[in-house]
Amino acid sequence: MKSLKFICCLLLTVFVGFSRAQDNYLPSNILMMDQKFSHHVILVEKATHKLHLYENFNTAPRLVKTFNTATGKLKGDKSSSGDHKTPEGIYTIYEFLSKQELLRRHGKYAEIYGSGAFPMDYPNFIDQREGKSGGGIWLHSTDDDNRISKGLDSRGCVVVQNQDLRDISEYIELNHTPIIVVQDVFYLSKATWERNRKDINDTIQAWSVAWQKKDFDTYIASYDQTKFRDKKHGNYTGYKAYKKAVFSRPDGPQIKLEFISIFATDSYAVVNLQQDYRSAVINDIGKKTLYLEKDRNYDWKIVGEVWSKVEDNKIAFSPSKRFFRD
Repeated sequence: MKSLKFICCLLLTVFVGFSRAQDNYLPSNILMMDQKFSHHVILVEKATHKLHLYENFNTAPRLVKTFNTATGKLKGDKSSSGDHKTPEGIYTIYEFLSKQELLRRHGKYAEIYGSGAFPMDYPNFIDQREGKSGGGIWLHSTDDDNRISKGLDSRGCVVVQNQDLRDISEYIELNHTPIIVVQDVFYLSKATWERNRKDINDTIQAWSVAWQKKDFDTYIASYDQTKFRDKKHGNYTGYKAYKKAVFSRPDGPQIKLEFISIFATDSYAVVNLQQDYRSAVINDIGKKTLYLEKDRNYDWKIVGEVWSKVEDNKIAFSPSKRFFRD
């Protein structure tokens, strides 16, 4: 009996120690979460074939559960169509394809996708800038759960077992659930994690304040002069001229930025936020995604912006079987 008590105490000590370690070390890829655009985040580690589901806990990530996964048959970051590699980067799940819809679109072949699929927005801004091609990268299940144990067994998608997809789907909200794919997940001490988070957040706050105060010099200094690209206005020079004209207008716009989330990879960071812009010319609310990279002085600079209209202003989310009713 004493031996059993000793073993139980030892296991409890290990469990408590592990829990504390989880609290003290946080994933470097998830630096800030919010209650609207990132109430849950999916983090895929290709090296270990693991999918980690995190929830927002006071803007920090808290692990919900880890699942086994399979990724591309070939190692490495995806660069072209048909290379059978899984892309590495920061993406968003934007659609759900049920088994019935998959069969309608692709016929009997679609049975390999199991009970459903969630497309991700590869290629993103950074991928496109780097000339990467291809598409059809999904988080989906399979008609053969044994595939997952192989690890490298897809044409580029992230694949999980059927029941696991159903479990994960309860936490997915279309256009509000980021999925980050990396080769290796690195866990940082809380102090280092907070410093990395502060570096990017300070950049965003300085950009935001300068914008609202119409401090053009500080505002435009937030953008990278060589790397920045904009779909409408081209490179940095074109964008600077456009913004200079906007800032010169006599009206003072009212700008409210909220629901800020921050994610990072080894090479770039992504900031999502809700932008409420009111002026004599424009009145709109939308989701703005900022892509940032470090310059030669290790300062974060904006290299790209993507804006999309917000269809609703609800922020309440609770897990449910919204995609799989049976």
